[in-house]
Amino acid sequence: MSVAERRRSASSRRWQQFRTDAVSKFRRRVFGTGRAWSFRRRRIASLIVVAIAIVLTAWISQSLHAALYRSSVMTGWTLLSSILILFAIGIRRRIPILPLGTMSTWTQVHIFTGLFACGVFVMHVPAIATGRLIADGWLEGTLSVLFIGVSLSGFYGILASRRLPARLTAMGSQPRYDQIDWHREQLAARATQRLDSLTSVDSQRVLGEFDDQYLRRYLESPLSWSHRLFAHSFRRRRLVIGLNELHRYLEDDGKEVADELAGLVRRRDELDTQHALQWRLRAWVAVHAVMSLGLVALAIMHTIHALQFVES
Repeated sequence: MSVAERRRSASSRRWQQFRTDAVSKFRRRVFGTGRAWSFRRRRIASLIVVAIAIVLTAWISQSLHAALYRSSVMTGWTLLSSILILFAIGIRRRIPILPLGTMSTWTQVHIFTGLFACGVFVMHVPAIATGRLIADGWLEGTLSVLFIGVSLSGFYGILASRRLPARLTAMGSQPRYDQIDWHREQLAARATQRLDSLTSVDSQRVLGEFDDQYLRRYLESPLSWSHRLFAHSFRRRRLVIGLNELHRYLEDDGKEVADELAGLVRRRDELDTQHALQWRLRAWVAVHAVMSLGLVALAIMHTIHALQFVES
């Protein structure tokens, strides 16, 4: 064997070894060969499957269109089937007693089926080709708005179901949703009790005026919509700063009561934040379910109307 042939043989062996190592490394990192799949690997594999399904559906649609068939019929049936599957999975997730797999598995199937449905929706709606997401006609337009609304609420649900429970856990104690109002009433009663226990006339006057103007309205007021939607702490900070500034006018017993009132304000703000976060989760589930029900009903109506048009 000549020197050139030996060099080519060595180079070929190095290239084959590099290719084998690269493929093996890719399989280990993505598919977790030889060990249990992590959540990250399952997610990557699911995204690959969804991408392949969308590409395959698009290729079939284009092939039908090139053959002068109605490709919208195929994408329409595919989209309707996906919507019905998503709706059925949503019902299954709310009946956990059925022995049909874990909730986490059904949740992942719901998410990735929804991603596939979004891809098919882009193929099915002709208006998207002209830069619009809303189809023409009141039925088709309403159906488009509902589909986009359900999709956006689904994406919000993915983020909310991962972030909001973590925020609730980080806050420590989590009172039941239906008992939060009772805890608020206890805080307001405790504040009144501590103010009544003051013995210094000056402290009674200063803290009494602050209670009449600011504190009582805050402790006895229901949760505001601004806090419910954005969970801010503006009022808590203003009240705590105001109580701290009153220390210069208070006796020792008044300072002690002012500090305890500031703690009650912080506890009230924590309850409001917990209420807002739990309300968001509940409101999202309700809105998503109602919109999904409307989407299924209109999708069936649209299918019946489209079939009549195709047959004619």
